[in-house]
Amino acid sequence: MWSTNALTERLRLEWPIIQAPMGIMSTPALAAAVSNAGGLGGLGMWGLTAEEAGRRVAGFRQQSSGSLNVNYPIWPEPQLTAEIVEPMMRFLQARFYAEGRGSVPKPQGTVSNVTAEHLAMLLESKPEAVSFHFGLPEPETVQALKSAGIFILSSATTVAEARLLEQQGVDAVIAQGTEAGGHRATFTGVDMSEQPGLFALLPQVADAVRVPVVAAGGIADGRTAAAAFMLGASAVQMGTAFLRCEEANMRDGHRAALATATDSCTVVTDVISGRPARYIRNRLLDELLASGLKPLPIPAQLTLTMPLGDAGDPQLTPLFSGQSAALTRDTNATELVRRLAEDTARRLRDFA
Repeated sequence: MWSTNALTERLRLEWPIIQAPMGIMSTPALAAAVSNAGGLGGLGMWGLTAEEAGRRVAGFRQQSSGSLNVNYPIWPEPQLTAEIVEPMMRFLQARFYAEGRGSVPKPQGTVSNVTAEHLAMLLESKPEAVSFHFGLPEPETVQALKSAGIFILSSATTVAEARLLEQQGVDAVIAQGTEAGGHRATFTGVDMSEQPGLFALLPQVADAVRVPVVAAGGIADGRTAAAAFMLGASAVQMGTAFLRCEEANMRDGHRAALATATDSCTVVTDVISGRPARYIRNRLLDELLASGLKPLPIPAQLTLTMPLGDAGDPQLTPLFSGQSAALTRDTNATELVRRLAEDTARRLRDFA
């Protein structure tokens, strides 16, 4: 059976379908619906306290007895110098005034890691999986989670990164092709121009590591999922498709932009968040690119740009999106998992 392998058995999944955690855009209701449908639901823990993160896990447990993946980004303390902060704040202030939003907020940002408090919460709540973006936390943290029986995943954008993650003890590697929406996962300083698309990356990662490989980037339907399985994936991870589910925490402007997306509407840039990510191109992004200003490091830049989208204007909203957005549709998570599983099975039968 295409849907049964070491990863699905370890995580008790009916289908090798993983919902990308996607930070604040994921919700306990979304993750629970995915897990209840037989996939692996995910919750992003970006910028949350341990108490807040614990409440999200508890919210999932109230709605599902299925497996859960919680995700942490790893980044250092942002260095906010006047030479970078002041020009960016002056530039954005004009846009804030034009939109009647008053003064641009003071940039905020702290280190992101698995603190002692977060680790204690994870060891108590024991989500079935913990995944990481931008590399891994300290080896002691990884080992503590593994010793508790928690499955560890992390994303790689090159074969070299995949090998490094395997050496550092991950149980599975997420191969993130350039098609993927959201933040590029690279943690070795690899230039975007050197990062391969999923069809080039996936089979090479599958050949290079012994752990299961999850395919991410451009997967939106049964055709793309079936192709990933034929190229060596043990599971597929989808983000943009789940953003269009009714359970996702999405601004109206973002939903509207995804509904009219095309194959050529996205761009990878660091001007929105301070770290390279793929977005649908809009006025906010174009104005920041044209300014030539250096963005503040993540997450400080995002604390300046995200408030502009509060009024719902898609031209001023950070529009995270992968390149296959045009293949997605408005739906709910249960229906998306069901349809994807059925269509993938049919496509694979056609090639049997």
